[in-house]
Amino acid sequence: MTEPSFLEKTVRLSLTEFAQLTPEHRASIVRPAFPDLNVFFDEGRSFAERRAARRSTELAQSLWNALTAGPGDAAPGAPPPRGLAERIVTDDFLRAEADRDQNVYLGRFFTRTLTRAVPDLIFQPETASEAATALRWARDSRVPVTLRGAASTAMGGSVPNDGGLTLDLSRLDHVEVDAAARVCVVGAGARLRTVHARLAARGLALEVYPSNLGGTLAGWFLTGGIGLNAYSHGRALDSVKTADLLLPSGEHVRLHDDGRLDVLDGGPRRKALSSEERVAWFRGRGYEPLALADLAGSEGVLGLLLQLTVAVEPRREIGAFLLAFETRDQALEAVAWIGRAADDRFAAPANLKLFSASHLHHIRAVWRDEDARAWHERPGALSSQTELPWSRIAGPAELGAVTAADFDHAGAYLLVDFLDLAEARAFALALPDCPGAPRVLAEESVRVAAERFKPQQTKRLGPGLVAAEIVLPAAEVPRFLPEAEALVRAAGNQLDAEVYYLGDGTALAIGAYLADHRCAVFAIDLMIAPALLDLAMRRHRGTPYVLGRWQSAYFSRKFGGDAGRRLAAIKRRLDPTSVVSRGVLFGLELRGVPGALIRATFVPGVAMLRAMLGSPLAGLVRAARRPLASFRGPAFGRGEPAAVGATFAASRPGAAVGPPSVNGPRRETGPQTAAARALNCVNCGECNSVCPVFHESAIRLPQMLTHLGELVYAGQSIGETGSTLLDLCMRCGKCEEVCQAGIPHLPLYEEMQQASDRERPPDRGRHMAILAALRGSPRYTREFLDIRPGGYLKRTPASLPGMARYLVLRSENDAGPAATCIHCGACVAVCPTLANREFEGSDARWITTLQERCIGCGTCVEVCPANHRNGGQTLRVMEAPTRDWFVALDEFERQEPR
Repeated sequence: MTEPSFLEKTVRLSLTEFAQLTPEHRASIVRPAFPDLNVFFDEGRSFAERRAARRSTELAQSLWNALTAGPGDAAPGAPPPRGLAERIVTDDFLRAEADRDQNVYLGRFFTRTLTRAVPDLIFQPETASEAATALRWARDSRVPVTLRGAASTAMGGSVPNDGGLTLDLSRLDHVEVDAAARVCVVGAGARLRTVHARLAARGLALEVYPSNLGGTLAGWFLTGGIGLNAYSHGRALDSVKTADLLLPSGEHVRLHDDGRLDVLDGGPRRKALSSEERVAWFRGRGYEPLALADLAGSEGVLGLLLQLTVAVEPRREIGAFLLAFETRDQALEAVAWIGRAADDRFAAPANLKLFSASHLHHIRAVWRDEDARAWHERPGALSSQTELPWSRIAGPAELGAVTAADFDHAGAYLLVDFLDLAEARAFALALPDCPGAPRVLAEESVRVAAERFKPQQTKRLGPGLVAAEIVLPAAEVPRFLPEAEALVRAAGNQLDAEVYYLGDGTALAIGAYLADHRCAVFAIDLMIAPALLDLAMRRHRGTPYVLGRWQSAYFSRKFGGDAGRRLAAIKRRLDPTSVVSRGVLFGLELRGVPGALIRATFVPGVAMLRAMLGSPLAGLVRAARRPLASFRGPAFGRGEPAAVGATFAASRPGAAVGPPSVNGPRRETGPQTAAARALNCVNCGECNSVCPVFHESAIRLPQMLTHLGELVYAGQSIGETGSTLLDLCMRCGKCEEVCQAGIPHLPLYEEMQQASDRERPPDRGRHMAILAALRGSPRYTREFLDIRPGGYLKRTPASLPGMARYLVLRSENDAGPAATCIHCGACVAVCPTLANREFEGSDARWITTLQERCIGCGTCVEVCPANHRNGGQTLRVMEAPTRDWFVALDEFERQEPR
């Protein structure tokens, strides 16, 4: 007896019957059957039936019971929220993906022995009430809770210490703009690329923001909030008006920047308390008083930050200058000159950033790699930067500065930019008096300024990148940098330094360096970062920017005596059993005898290493690199550094089964496989922010697929969950279009699909169900794609049977990430003659066309969301050539030249 297909088991239709339904009819069937895309991992099984560890399924059932016990958001007796069970994630692979943040360099000894970094379950709350219930359940059940936004820091703050529950906040992604009041409310899970785009559409921009488009504003605020525009606008705290916080007990409060507090009064309304009443409210519940400023830099240990209300300003034009200096000392002298001259000869710049010559050298190598990709010549909206917090960037020549070629061997560079072109022109007039006689670089001024959201793009050259982030007085930078450079050189590496200056006399110094975590030499390189921090703390009044878990041993050095004791007291009163963010901020909490030894020796051991690297004994460290190179590192066999200039392209669909393609034949592939580049991922998460599947169901699809790409390179199994992830991928190419690591996602997914198909037969029915579930979702079609039904005129059909009068030309993945069809199916629903078809290609994603049915109306071209984003590169309609056209062409070619 034949096993019924996935569709027959779930919606009681065969593949043929399902494919013949109209898109609207399919949606009406699929949406109730598949309430959330996460259902495809467990296929609707009960928690007890899921293929997961027993503790995971038991905790999942217990959390479900708490969430459905009421009162919550639902009326008494109402059914559970749609898709609630699917938002409680127990899948082994998906849970294992939550054992890392940007720090992918720690092996199983750190993540499985010293800590239990894999959560027992993951829950994605959609409302504050659900999040509060989860916190109360965790406290009552003594289950540790890890708060996870984008997980875009590198110190383990969003990674479990003792398993337990991870609260994935991605669905708390609301963005509400009040243009009249110049404020914006940003949910904890809202990705910054989305925030910038929503504001740009209203002609607005954040006052300050981090350099990571894949991160969250809430997470950045909690980890310190030093970022772009810091020289003129300060830190994140300076623009935050209110913060909504769930205390570890589940109580919901709103902290205001003027000291006021809003609390729930037991009903739907909030009760507003003055600053004095705020203190009494906290003390009346046995808590230490808490204010908005206490949250900045608290790294999530005081509760769950639900949303921020922040000030916004008009979206501006940027005037940018990249200044080259022969020596670093000249660049540092120019920094001091800008500080003295600001507000006298010109306004204070928005950004003042110094970086080493080695850093720009590596950036230029990255540019050569990027410029080898032909698709960059015709970018789409995502790669042309049309939705970012500036309207355009003016270069120095336009601003009146004299430009010149770079020095042959420059010593350092300064990036200076302004949010007002008149202010930028005043700076250009003053530049002849700048110390060090810098050369102003023309095109590179604009490119460096435009790439402010690609701070880790050089990682591909490593293929690892490690950095120490240190806050120190700006006056200490001239002494710190040469000592840091010498320390890194003594360890056998090279420093790539960046320094972000703030207007308050402090600076954020980033001591980065390339590393190769495929071999055991990485053990030395990994310890350079804490040694740099130790150097800054002991000699230059520096403090760590972020502690997380891995630098929590330096808690007292960052916060000092009184401030540290007060923060620890707040934590003890709010969370006496340390349920929330256990192991973060207050000290290393490592397991077993090895953990005890590391706790006791970490700080003195780092100090000893730093002293060793400053002595003749440093030669022993460098000598150890050669033998260590023959041993395996944590990423052994999982990828390669970028072969600069390598080109990649997805295969062109077969003419017999694939849709016609606009572009010409596939270009020659370069000397490296796409899977080799998966290891270059920086885990910034920007790919997730543009992914339709992430937008629909908070599945970090492109990021997880990239991690699986490392397995493909290593020849390992993708597994069943990996095959499901590949089916979920729409092959829209947006992840590749925004990837700062230059990973060729579309060719990579093609390699992975081939590997998956070799492991297990493709489940076409399941794949069709996934596609129908996403294409039928209003959240996808209206919110993500902005398709508005009813706005397109359906012309009267006039096709001639058996004759193709018009041709629909549709670009596919071989055309590159900006031009490719995104496989949304919008053209199917609006076609008046049913010429555009779903599920008839060898790849179920493809939209195909019965060319003889096309009447040339152009409705599909008008509705195509990809066309709207890339200037019409994806879908076109042309008149089909007639026999007379070919005859004329033949006669023309036979004519003799005169």
